[in-house]
Amino acid sequence: MAEGKREKHRKLLKQRILYVSAKDFLEHGYTDTTMRGIAEKCHVSSGAVTNLYDSKEDILCGLVQLVIERQFAVTGQLLDGVTDDSVLLYASETVLQLHIAELNENLRELYCNAYSLPKPTALLQQAVTGRMESLFKDHLPGLGTKDFYKLEIASGGIMRGFMIVPCSMWFTMEEKVKAFLETSLAVYRVPEEKIREAIAFVERFDFVKIAQEKLDGIVRYLEEKQQEVF
Repeated sequence: MAEGKREKHRKLLKQRILYVSAKDFLEHGYTDTTMRGIAEKCHVSSGAVTNLYDSKEDILCGLVQLVIERQFAVTGQLLDGVTDDSVLLYASETVLQLHIAELNENLRELYCNAYSLPKPTALLQQAVTGRMESLFKDHLPGLGTKDFYKLEIASGGIMRGFMIVPCSMWFTMEEKVKAFLETSLAVYRVPEEKIREAIAFVERFDFVKIAQEKLDGIVRYLEEKQQEVF
């Protein structure tokens, strides 16, 4: 196989692995999905998979990167022409995340692992630190990137804490969203009046529907990518 074709095949095999892994994570959960099972469904050897991804954690990193990019895009489209307020944008992005994690227990497990395992956690912290600095720099002009990194460690911990607890009749999604925004926005020193505005703002959107559409869109995107070679 020529070098160019080999590299193209390698790139597209990575897409196939991401697609198969995402399907397995969603259907069977992160813990019960195995590298061997992924290889079998990709119709390649286990070595072919580990040559591209050392572990499930590395595969999860690939999915996290995709989710981050598409999450920012989805909320950007949602709020285009509605508001450019950075606090309201942050509220919308994070509330969407909470709703995605609530779609099913396998998704909850996946998100909690993304916020717990070393590699995806580091990836999230790096990406979200930059995002938070861009959103809150004008609000907190005296802070630098290292300061926003520390704040992201705190707000990321808050996000994981709220994600891991399922909604119930005793703790509804409305209550979860309110409590999350009150605590996470306080980390970024947002005034109480603005926090109340953010809570009221996100109530305008059907995040249950948006979350399902985003999840479907990611799976569809991965499926289309892997079909380019298989």
